[in-house]
Amino acid sequence: MNDDLILIEKVESVCTMKMNRPNVMNALNTDMIQCFNSAINKIENDQTIRVVVLTGSGENFSSGADLNLLADATYTPETLNILRQLRKIILQLRALPQPIISKVKGIAYGFGANLALTADFVISEKNARFCEVFVKINAMIDGGGIYYLPRLIGMAKARELAMLGTEISGQKAEEIGLIYKAVESKELDETVINLTRNLSNLEPAALSLIKEGLDASWNMTLAEALEWECSHQAIMLQSKEHKSIIKKLMKK
Repeated sequence: MNDDLILIEKVESVCTMKMNRPNVMNALNTDMIQCFNSAINKIENDQTIRVVVLTGSGENFSSGADLNLLADATYTPETLNILRQLRKIILQLRALPQPIISKVKGIAYGFGANLALTADFVISEKNARFCEVFVKINAMIDGGGIYYLPRLIGMAKARELAMLGTEISGQKAEEIGLIYKAVESKELDETVINLTRNLSNLEPAALSLIKEGLDASWNMTLAEALEWECSHQAIMLQSKEHKSIIKKLMKK
């Protein structure tokens, strides 16, 4: 396994995970999938990391699955195992307590698009291209697209992107609510840095619980959501961090 397929760079409290197969637009093969799992485990066990940035080397985010991986696919236990490893990547990322930012340039196609959407915030170039390309290659959506699309943009738009395989720009993705923000290419780095700085200055315990609660809310009734809030808020209001902030506000 080549560990260089996923590069990890930590600067202060911000960790960047960079897919590193630029010659094939950061397409995922079996080695990269294994590297992903290893990289996420390292981040999960590092308590000093407060924000995670997910991006790709070169001019693209990710074109999805490697074409060789697709060509070799048959309905075998090995293929099912690979798909379950991809599933594990998505679940591992969503389980991270830290907020995740996807930094998207170039193309985010197929699994690559849904990998980007796994983040809490997606910031892309305005001319980046998102596409749920699966239907055009006679394949089923994977990477969580079936889950994310209707929740982010509603069923009508989800059908358009999923069933027609429509390619949209980063700017259009922002307009329909698929992603957080689209900016000019020259502004991408600065915009991501500003967001990481903002998130790093917030209390990690609060961010982690809010992230967990938003995800869990899809399976709750209003009464259940309110009870979840009450039980967790009762604990948070006793934290020394909360008490310290309240004291400072009262002095003002």
